[in-house]
Amino acid sequence: MQKFIILNQDEVRSMIHMENVLSAVEKAYSFKCDQQAELFPLVCHTFEEGKAEFDIKSGGADGAGVFGMKLVSFFLANSEKGLPRLTGTILIFDRQTGMLKGMMDGGRITNMRTGAAGGVGCKALARPESETLLLVGTGAQGAPLLEAALSVMENIKRIFVYNAHSFERAAAFAADVKEQLGITCEITAVDDLEVACGRSDIILTATPCRDGLIQADWIRPGTHLSCIGSDMEGKQELEISLLGKAKVFCDDLAQVIAVGECEKAVKQGILLPSEITEIGDVLLGRAPGRQSAEEITIFDSTGIGLQDLMVASVLIEEAEEKGIGTVMKL
Repeated sequence: MQKFIILNQDEVRSMIHMENVLSAVEKAYSFKCDQQAELFPLVCHTFEEGKAEFDIKSGGADGAGVFGMKLVSFFLANSEKGLPRLTGTILIFDRQTGMLKGMMDGGRITNMRTGAAGGVGCKALARPESETLLLVGTGAQGAPLLEAALSVMENIKRIFVYNAHSFERAAAFAADVKEQLGITCEITAVDDLEVACGRSDIILTATPCRDGLIQADWIRPGTHLSCIGSDMEGKQELEISLLGKAKVFCDDLAQVIAVGECEKAVKQGILLPSEITEIGDVLLGRAPGRQSAEEITIFDSTGIGLQDLMVASVLIEEAEEKGIGTVMKL
C-alpha cells in the first residue's frame, strides 16, 4: 500500500524558512550543473487565452533521491468566486521506487524559492562589501527577494524601494516589509530610479516590465543585478545594451535565451550564448564569478522546477522526522 504525506498551506508556512530555502536552491543549481539533476520537458496548455491555463514544471534530482512536478493553474474568473486565481501543487516521488512521497501547496514555496534565487545571485556575484541595495518592484516577490538578499549580504546599510507606478505603494511596502522582516537598517521609498540606480551596489528587479525599465548608463561599475521578473517571452527589465556591457549569469541557459532577460540581447547579437554562465558552475567552482571590483554582474533567473523540487524535498524530510502533515494511503 502506498503512503504519502500531505502538507497544507499552514504546515508549509510553519516549516519553510529562508535559510533552508537558500540552501535548497543552491543545491538545485549545483546538482543541475553536476549532472545529478535534470529538467523534464515543460507542459503548457491554454483553455482560454489570458483567462484559463495550466502548466507542469518537472524534473529529477538523483543527488537528492527524488523526482517530481509542480502543477500551476491560472483561472482569471476565480476572483469572482472568492478563489485564488493562481494555484500551485507540488508532488514529490522517490527516485528509486517511483512511489509518491508527498504532496503540498506550492504557493509559499514558489515565492520563497524565487526570492532565494536572487539571494544566491547576490551571494555568488555581488561585492561582499556592498552597502546600498535597491529593490525595483513591490509585488508578491518583493519581500522574499529582499529577505534573501539581506540574509546573504551582511554589510547592507541602506535600502531603496521603487515602484514604477506609485511612490505611495513603494512607501507603504517599505514600512510593511521593515516590520515584517525586522529590518534594522535604513529603508526608504524613492521616486527617481536613475538616481537610485547610480547610488546602489546591488539592484534587485521583480517587475513585469517589457521595455527595459533600467537604463545601461545608470549603472555604475561594480554593481550586481539579480533579475527575476523576466520569466515569459518578451519581458525585459534592463536596457538590452546593459547585457553587452556586463558579465551575465543564469539559472538555465536554454530557458533564459527563450524567455529570460537575455532573450532579446541574444536575438539581436548583443550577447552570445557562449558568454552566459550557469550559476551552478560558479557554485561548484568550475567557472569564475565576479573577476574584479569594477565588473558589472547580472544574474538572470527565470525559475526552474528543480528549485521547487529541492525545497519540497527538504520539507518532506522534516515532516517525516517531526510527524507533521497528514499521512494518506492509496
